[in-house]
Amino acid sequence: MAKAVPDTMRALVISGPGGIESLVESTLPTPVPGPGEVLISVHTVAANHQDHFVLRGLGNIAGVALPHVLGNDPAGVIAAVGPGVPGSRLGERVVVKPAIACDECEPCRAGSDDACERLRSVGVHRHGGFAEYLTVPGQNAFPIPDRLEFAAATALAQSFPVALTLLRKAGLHAEDIVLVAGAAGAIGAAAVQLSRLAGATVVAAAGSPGRVEYAVGLGAQLGIDYRADPSFADTVRQSFPQGVSLYVEPAGNPTIWAEGLRSVGRQGRVAVCGSHAGPIVQLDLLWLFRMRVSIFGSAGATRAIFAEILELAGEDRIEATIDSVRPLWEARDAFERLVARQNRGKLVLELGR
Repeated sequence: MAKAVPDTMRALVISGPGGIESLVESTLPTPVPGPGEVLISVHTVAANHQDHFVLRGLGNIAGVALPHVLGNDPAGVIAAVGPGVPGSRLGERVVVKPAIACDECEPCRAGSDDACERLRSVGVHRHGGFAEYLTVPGQNAFPIPDRLEFAAATALAQSFPVALTLLRKAGLHAEDIVLVAGAAGAIGAAAVQLSRLAGATVVAAAGSPGRVEYAVGLGAQLGIDYRADPSFADTVRQSFPQGVSLYVEPAGNPTIWAEGLRSVGRQGRVAVCGSHAGPIVQLDLLWLFRMRVSIFGSAGATRAIFAEILELAGEDRIEATIDSVRPLWEARDAFERLVARQNRGKLVLELGR
């Protein structure tokens, strides 16, 4: 028998931009799933840079009623279903794909739902998982493989699909030498694992000895501490005189970007999926066209890629990278760790169930 859903729920909310200190605990009405939607009893969610953007007033939350609930990658159990959703989904363990596509625009009809022209994000344009319950379209609630815990599903949900989409767009192959910046962060750590899974050689760059050690432990063959070695392109060239063939940039730090480009060889590729450490960087166009370098930008992932990541994790071919797990109500501590770049992998928050 399904557990009764209460009329109200605990949540962490923001009433407007103001930074980490604007996160406060509150009681809200429990949402009711609409047509095609499911209600999820949240078990885990993560603290992400996207949440921090919204906290600082940089995220697009226009039209969203305040107080607002953050959290774009919750995992939990379906507690109720709306009209049009089979009752057989009740009790299903699921993880949420954060980006909600319209399925009507030209990119969606072409199968590129990650490029939807009316894309809406859980935790940004609608209430997210920093609460005991949330509603999402049923097609955005993906079954969790039996071997995965909720925390692992949350840790996979945002970073791994984004990283796989970026790497495929850049044409990753087994002969590549891949430089991954921010290799101990969530997307960077995912890129290290996925590049190694493809058979590529990986150079992991991170900002401390411990973070470098962590990235090397994920499979990178060479680790670089770019704080101790700010001119790290020279170090890369010592091991790979021809330069790297693919440079993955998930953050956009201008100094690291400059060294990353110096590391790229002729006809190399640069793949970018983040800007929270930038976003303005320099680019020498003369170098770009003379070196025949290609630059790729990517954001999000399709539902097919999301399902593929869960399948890979279910087969134990990739491993969720988790820095720590703490109660949701200690989210401020998690964000402080995130902003200070102290984390190695995902900062997961859990609700006692």
